[in-house]
Formats: sequence, C-alpha cells, structure tokens
Amino acid sequence: MSNLVRTGVIGVGWGRMHVEAYHACPDTVPVAICDANPERLAERRQQYGITRGYSDYRELLEQPDIDAVSIALPNDMHVPVAIAALQAGKHVLCEKPPAITGDAAAQIVAAAREYRRKLMVCFNYRYRPDAQWLKQLLDEGRFGRLYAVKTGWLRNSGIPNLGSWFTCKAQSGGGPLIDLGVHMLDLALWLLGYPAVQTVSAVSFAEFGPHGGKIYVRRSQVADPRPQPNAPRPFDVEDMLMALIRFADGRALQLEVNWATHTSAGRDDYFLTLYGTAAGADLYVANYATTDTVTLHSDPGGVMSSTRPVFRQQSRISLPSGHDALVDHFARCILDDLEPSPGGDEGVALMRLIDAIYASAQSGREVVVERTKNEEQRTKNEEQRTKNEERR
Repeated sequence: MSNLVRTGVIGVGWGRMHVEAYHACPDTVPVAICDANPERLAERRQQYGITRGYSDYRELLEQPDIDAVSIALPNDMHVPVAIAALQAGKHVLCEKPPAITGDAAAQIVAAAREYRRKLMVCFNYRYRPDAQWLKQLLDEGRFGRLYAVKTGWLRNSGIPNLGSWFTCKAQSGGGPLIDLGVHMLDLALWLLGYPAVQTVSAVSFAEFGPHGGKIYVRRSQVADPRPQPNAPRPFDVEDMLMALIRFADGRALQLEVNWATHTSAGRDDYFLTLYGTAAGADLYVANYATTDTVTLHSDPGGVMSSTRPVFRQQSRISLPSGHDALVDHFARCILDDLEPSPGGDEGVALMRLIDAIYASAQSGREVVVERTKNEEQRTKNEEQRTKNEERR
C-alpha cells in the first residue's frame, strides 16, 4: 500500500462528516462516494470535488483502487454492507451502532478476522480533546480507583423524522438509547476499561413519539435507500430510557437518554460524571460546545479544589465531535498495521449491553448478563491489575 489511504463513503447524508474528515486528514483522500439519492449524490460530488459517484454500493466496492470505506447507512444495513466491503478487501469504518444486536455485530467482527482487514466503529466522542484529557488523567492514576459513572444525553425536542427508519425498531434497533446513548455508553465504558457487565436494570418510555410530538428534522438526516412502502412506519421505539448497570468488579454506571422531554427550550446536551477515590470530574457539553466543558474536582491537602483545563488549539479542527482525530487514527492503523480503537470487539460488547438494557426495559425486571470466557478472563486480569496497583 502507498502512504496514502484512498477512501470511499457509502451514504453521504450523515456520511458527509466522513468525507470532510478524510479531506482534512493528511493520510487519506476521498476518491468516491455512494448514495441512493441522485440529487444528494450530485450535490455532494460538487460540494467536495469527488469525481466518482455511485448509486449502488456494490459498484463502489468493485473499485480496486479504494483501500477503505466508511459506512453511514440505516442501522440494519451496517452488517450486510460491512461484510460485503470486507469480502471485497476494504478496511471498514462503520458508523455507530455497528449493528442492531450483539449477535449481528459479531458477524462483522468475524468477517474482519476472516478477511484480515481493519474494522473500526465510529464512536467519535472519545476522540474529543476533553474526553482524551480525562482518559490521560485516568491512565496517570489521578482519579485513584474509578468506582462509578453517571452519563446521559438530554434533549427538549429531538425525535428524528416521524415515520423514518429512525423510529422503526426493525431498522434502527431502538430509539435514543441506540442513537445517542450508544455514544455515552462507549465513552463511559472506555474510561472504565470496558469491564464485564453483571446485571442491568432499565425502564423506557414513549410519551411523545407515538403522538407525533417534538419531531426534529435536519437536512443531514440519513435517508433509507430502499424502496419505501406507502404506509408510514410505526413509532415503536422509546423516546426516553434510564438504566443502572452493575459490573462484575463492583463498579456501577447510571445512564439517562432521551429524544424529548419538557426541559429548557433548545436543550441538546450530554454529560459524564466520574467518581474516583482520589478525584472526580464533570463533563458537560451543551449543544456540541468545544470549550469550558470539563471540570476536575479533588482535595489535595484536604482543601477542595475544582479546575477547568484550557485545551490548546490543534493544528486543525474540522469538527467539534472528534471525527477528524478518529479518522487520523483509522488511517494510522491501516498504514502501520495497528489495532483500531474502538475496534469490533468493543462494538460487540457494547451491543450486547444494549441488548440487555432493552431486555430489562421490556420485561420490567433486572437482567443478569451471562459472560463469555473472554470476558471472565478480562475480569480476572483487571482484578489482578488492581491488586498489583494496591500493593505498589
């Protein structure tokens, strides 16, 4: 391979973010895009100077000079398109969620291993400077033992197009949990070290969507490229969900996500609170803000102190959501034969957790999560690491 990764983007509604990030990354160049909407395809080709455009993703995958592809399609299309891309010899950057169930996500991971190609899931919020700063402090031991996390994403009015694939469970997999909560779960689990889950207790609501309330339409909405039936699809997902997750090592995670609530007008905020034995932190991002988002709390010498970091201006920041840094990492993994972070295994673990959350909400009962041998070994390794740190 040359020192430049040639990329294609399949789905250029939300996928336009990938095109922009590939343009910004010095190690990548977008050479082709695909979209079933001819007007949007033509618009994006002109907007980004892309010479090749396809209406069928299979045509794009046949191009021998494309090294890697981004997949930004409706959730239930991620698995077949990702597997087809891997079979065609392409590395894959898949939009979140990787699939609509844990078992389906595992199919992509198996294909990536079989065809020996890189698979990365687009959990881009862990690549924001504020999240990276928290991770650095954790790695340095500044928090002591991180024992609990609270996280969530709250909106006043943000239900995607009523009758679209977003609000149809068969195509989306769920509502705000799988749309917004998937980002917050990854961020929290990543900071916790992706520990094995023991139990999940969840409750969900659908108070606005079934009645057509609080609908939000944005121009970048990802369209479903398949022929659509005349009858509108049902709203059969949640518009709010809460969950408590207990881990096998005794730690805990609390989650709250919604598309719609009676809260302050225009609210579209996500948050993450870390509780450690030596320090704590609050990450609060209001309407995709990039400054003054994180505060560290500690009491050195018994005196309580709260500080806010000032992040240096990076050489280039094309997007406030971390897509540019994530694409940089994806490119380096391809060129230097490294394992992507987040990789497919984390995507599978996260989707299995989401499976358990939905199962608990549906049954009205706590769900005990069965662990695989790999997860059990990971827990033992984490426990041993903690003991070693305590001895030091």
